Amino acid sequence: MTTDTPALTRDKEGWIVRVKLGGRVQEVRCTTESQARYVAAMFALHAARPPTLRN
Repeated sequence: MTTDTPALTRDKEGWIVRVKLGGRVQEVRCTTESQARYVAAMFALHAARPPTLRN
């Protein structure tokens, strides 16, 4: 799984953090810019691990 860099955008209601995880776009809405930056940092630091296959 590849993780793209999180994107911060400003919206009427607050801030939106978008990141692509494993081909799907995850979107998180935050009320303040500091919350959005924190969530973006967590997405950037903790990339999703590929699932383990079990037999």
